[in-house]
Amino acid sequence: MYLIADIGNTRMKLAVFDKSHNPIYFNVNSYNIRHILSALKEIKENYKINKAFYSSVCFDRNDIFVTSVKDVLKKDVYRVTHKDIKLKGNLYEPKNSVGIDRVLSTYASVCFEGYNENERYASIVVDMGTATTISVMTSDLIFLGGMIMSGTKTSYKALSSRTSLPYYEMGPIESIPNPLNTNIKDAIMSGAIYNTIGSVHYGVNETKKYIKEKYNLKSKIFLTGGISNLKLLKCKIYPYLVMQGTYFNMIDKKFGR
Repeated sequence: MYLIADIGNTRMKLAVFDKSHNPIYFNVNSYNIRHILSALKEIKENYKINKAFYSSVCFDRNDIFVTSVKDVLKKDVYRVTHKDIKLKGNLYEPKNSVGIDRVLSTYASVCFEGYNENERYASIVVDMGTATTISVMTSDLIFLGGMIMSGTKTSYKALSSRTSLPYYEMGPIESIPNPLNTNIKDAIMSGAIYNTIGSVHYGVNETKKYIKEKYNLKSKIFLTGGISNLKLLKCKIYPYLVMQGTYFNMIDKKFGR
C-alpha cells in the first residue's frame, strides 16, 4: 500500500492507495501536528504502507510531514517534483515555476480520460483551493498553461483587510448561498462565493474558446479541490486529482514510462 500526501498552502491531504487510483483512506487537516500524528497512527494501525510520496506547493511545511512519517511509520518519503512527470511539452517559463499540483492534476485528468491520437483534446482542470487555478493539458501531455485567481476564502480575507467590513470565520461551504442577504455576515460570505462562481464560469468559457481558436481542440472540464463539492460546472468532479496524479506517475505509470 502507498501513502500519498498533497501539501497545499493551507491544508495537508493524506491518502492511502492500494491497487486502485481511488484512495481507500483520506484525511485532511490544517497543519495541526496533533491531527497529523493522529492520522498517521490511524494509518499505521490499519494499513501496511510500503512507500510514501508527497507533492508540495508550501515548502516550509514539508519537514512537518516528512518528520512525522519517519517517526510514526518508520518510512522514508519521496518528494515528487517536475522531473518525475514525463510530459511531451510544457509551455510554462521557467518550466518548473508552474505549481506541481497543477501539473499533477491535469496529468491525472488525462489518465482518466485516456489518449487517442485520432481524438486529441484539451483537459481543463479547475482547482478550487486557497487559489482558484485553471490549468490546461492536451491529451498527448503538453501543458499549455492557464490562470490563477484568488480562492473564495482568500478573496474574502482580502476584502476584510482592506475595508472597514468585519471579518467572520468562514467554515466549510456546503451549498450555494442565497444571493439576497439582509445582514453583513451573510452578504459578505455570499459575495465571496458568487465572486468565485462568476470568475470560474467566465474563465473556463474564455479558456475553451481560446483553445478552440488557437489549437482547434475540444475541451473536457474537471473540477477538484476546495468547494468543488458545490458542482459549479457541468463537468466531472475528482476530489483527489493531485494525489491521483502522483499515483499515476509513481505507482501505476499509466503511460508506460
